Parts: sequence; C-alpha cells; structure tokens
Amino acid sequence: MALTINTNLFSLNAQRNLRASENPLQTAMQRLSSGLKINSAKDDAAGLAIATRMQRQITGLSVAMRNANDGASFAQTAEGGMAEMVTSLQRIYELANQSASYNTSLDRSSINQEVSELLSELNRVVSQTRYNGEQFLNKATSIAIQVGTEVNETLSIATANVAPTAYGVNATRSDFTDTSTNQTSIASAISALALRSASLASGTTLAGQTLGNAIAASVVANNSLTVINRINEYTSQTDATAFAFGNGYVATLAVQSLDIGDGTAALNAGYLTINGVAIGSTINATTNAVLASHLVTSINNQTTSTGVTAVLLSSVDTGASTFSIAFVNTTGAAINISVATANSGTASAANSFIFGATRSASITAGQNGQIVFSAPLDTTTRTVGTASDMMVFGLSSGSTTISLNQQQSVNSVSVTTTGGASLTILAVKEGLEALNTEKAKLGAKLNRLDSTIRNLDNVRENITAARSRIMDADFAIETANMTRAQIMQQAGISILSQANSIPQQVLTLLGR
Repeated sequence: MALTINTNLFSLNAQRNLRASENPLQTAMQRLSSGLKINSAKDDAAGLAIATRMQRQITGLSVAMRNANDGASFAQTAEGGMAEMVTSLQRIYELANQSASYNTSLDRSSINQEVSELLSELNRVVSQTRYNGEQFLNKATSIAIQVGTEVNETLSIATANVAPTAYGVNATRSDFTDTSTNQTSIASAISALALRSASLASGTTLAGQTLGNAIAASVVANNSLTVINRINEYTSQTDATAFAFGNGYVATLAVQSLDIGDGTAALNAGYLTINGVAIGSTINATTNAVLASHLVTSINNQTTSTGVTAVLLSSVDTGASTFSIAFVNTTGAAINISVATANSGTASAANSFIFGATRSASITAGQNGQIVFSAPLDTTTRTVGTASDMMVFGLSSGSTTISLNQQQSVNSVSVTTTGGASLTILAVKEGLEALNTEKAKLGAKLNRLDSTIRNLDNVRENITAARSRIMDADFAIETANMTRAQIMQQAGISILSQANSIPQQVLTLLGR
C-alpha cells in the first residue's frame, strides 16, 4: 500500500463508518426519548397510516363509551324518579282501600288530605326530575346515543309521559258498524285516551260510579266489561240497546221490529215457536204498544221451557208505528225461531217480522288504551202477512254510536266517598302498572347499556394493543440498539484517530 500525505484513505474510510454508526445511535436515542417506534412517516409509512386509522377508531370508541355511560345516567335518573312515584302511588292505593271500607265521611276527609299531599309530591317529582336541566317525566321523551364509531351506530332510550295526568280510567267513543239482516260478525273498538284502559278485578262493581257517558259498568272475569242498562238511556239517539242477563256475560242489541199498521192484528196461539216450544196464547191488539206488551209476556211465560227471554227494547206509546223485541239466551246458544202466518182482524200486518239472537256481546279492556267490542249476530227473517218491506231497529251500518267521555286520571282522584275510593283504586292500579312497565323498559335498557359499554371497552383495548405494537418503542430492543451504536461510535473514533496518524509515518522516512 502506498504511503501518501495529501490523501488519507484510512481516515476517509474510518469517517464513513463512524457516520454510519451515528444513524442507529440517533434513531435509538430518538425512540427512547419519545417512546415511539415511528416518529415520522420515513420510519414506517404504511405502519403510520394504519396506526392513524386505528387511533381514530380508538378515539371514537372512547367517546362512545362516555356516551353510553351518559345514557345509563339518564336511565338511572328516570328510574329513580319513577321509583319515588311508585312509593307515593302505593301509599295512595293503601289509603284508597282504607277509604273504601266502612270509614265515616270525616275519616275519609282526613285520609283524602294525605292523598292530596301525595299527589302534590307526585307532581313535584315529575317537574323536578331533570337531566341536564331538561324535564322528561312529563312528556314522551326519546334520546339517541351514539355508541359506535360510524354513522347510525346509535341506541335509543325512550320514556313515556308518566305524569299523574297521563294515566287512569279514560276513554272516548267509537261507532259500532257493519251489520245486516244476514248472518254477520260485529267487531269494533273504543279508542281510549288513557295510557292504559281500566284493568278490573273479577266480581267487583263500581258502586255509585259511571265509566263514560252515564254508562254503568259491572265487572266480570277476564277483565271484560259488560255494558248494561244505562246505555239504554240513549237508545232514542243511537238505536242501540244492551242487556245483561243471568251471570252478566250476555248483552243483546235490538235487531227486530214489527209494524201492524192501522187496524187490529190477531196473533193466534202457536203462531210462534221458539226452540221447539209453541207460544200458546192468542193476542188481539189495535195498537203496537198493546201487541208488543202481550207478545213479550207470552214469550217470557215459556222462558223455563225455551231458555229464551224476550225484552221490549223501548217504551212504545200508542202513537208509535213499530216496536222491537230482543231475544236472549243466557247460555249463548243459538235461538231457533219459526213463525206461522199471522192473520189480522181488520188489516194485515204491514211489515216484516225479523227475529234474531245475539251471543255474548261484551266490551273488553285491552292493552294500550283499547277497549274492544265484539259479538256474533245471528238473524233469521220471517214474513208476517203479505207486506214486502222490512224494518230493522238496532245496529245498522254506520248508525250506532256509544259515547264514553269519562276522564279520570290519577291527578284528580279523591277518596272522600266510597265510589271515589273505588275509582281511585282503579286509577292507581293503572298508574302503578304504567310505571312498572316503564321501569322494566329502563332496566332492560340499562342492562343493554352495560353490555354495550363492556363490548366497547373490549374493542378499544384490543385495537389499542394493535396500535401500540405498531407505534410504541420496545425499550429493551432500543436500549440494546443504543448500546451497540455507542460502542460502534467509540470504536470508530478510536480507529479514526489512528488513521489520522498514519501520514506521520512518512516523516520517519524524510528525517532519517
């Protein structure tokens, strides 16, 4: 190897290797000082892009967890308010049962004072239970919670209006429609304004109370209400009549009529056969009123044999041209009727004689504020005399309306009377049922939120771990790299020093 002074190749080589050892040392020290394996895109461009997307998801999951916890806080706030309302309603129910007993009016007045205070507390809880400053128990509320990192990944929490004015015994009206003289089925509904329709115990009668527009109601099994005689006060407006016979399960509507016209009509013995039993008396009448009265009496004289009761549907004065008779079998069995030709004394019967049987008509308390009316209607038409036209009183398409306008909410209950206490019991039961339903919904939602939070936490943890493997520095590796780079630096500096001294060896040649 040549010895030169102008160019020290040994020094240049040592410098190059020393610079090469500086980069690993700088990288190791940067990673150790920042804690990150990727400090710039040049360190790992693909890894940085992946880690950035992961960081976006991690951030979104963290916010989603916070949102879910906020939703749980909302549900817990609502449930807590409802729990206090249940406590107050339970006490009102207890007081109403006490007042419905044999207490004096003075006792009931004292009891009602506590009821009034409890009602005030119910309203206070409703008005002062707020979340983030907003009331929500006095109105239907629904909030959407973002529980994911993408669009529409939401979970909703809904609460109903549970203010004392929102539940109780409360119904409006509906039309009973779609009937004819042919065999048909009636099925209509009364829409209720209340949160729930009344749910009444079997065998209980609301003493002195009315549900709806002066329509008295008695209670039968399976939460069914059978409309009874007070409906008939409105027959002149509605053309509908209801009855309750025997065990109270059967109601009948008018579907028959007879007009004997002017003159006298004679109905001979055996003219009418019901369930195989002949009606055995002769009737002569000059007016519909007399004929109607005698006919009903004759039929009911055979009730033991036929199992059928006849009822004159309305009072018929001497000027009336028609009357209607209802035939009822309390067992719900079919009523078989046959009619012989009816001869008149001075005139023929003017119209058609229409007999019918109605089985088990009832109004049943349903869910979500519905009261359902249903009854199968069987009618058989027989002609009296030679007239060709017919009259049907009672249900006809679009004609019959029964109005139920009673609005009794928990907020307006009073236990100063036995009837008021009974109605309070009904209203409070509905209130408790409504609150229990809402609390159950909130409980289910809280369980779902807990599951959501756990899942979000698990996903966030695993994605964070994946990002850490990409981005975070491994201190064991980086410390080893730094130590190695430092040793290389020290060795390089030592070699460079020796390389720089090589040209001095030329001086020995020149000096000696």
